[in-house]
Amino acid sequence: MITKDEKIGVSPPYLGFLILKRIQKRKKITLDELVLSLKDQVGLVNHRQLIFTLIFLYQSGVVDFSEPYIFKI
Repeated sequence: MITKDEKIGVSPPYLGFLILKRIQKRKKITLDELVLSLKDQVGLVNHRQLIFTLIFLYQSGVVDFSEPYIFKI
């Protein structure tokens, strides 16, 4: 999940934590709102990191997608 060359602040588990915190406040969130929120909190987030984070959360059974929304199960 975390490589030695990657900063922990942009690793999938940490970004997943930030996403879940944001979803908990609003119940569901669009991908655009999510990207803007992460950009404010962490700075520039690579699209690859975001995709890996969303895959991690989905495969863990924590979030689900319903066309434009991401919500917590």
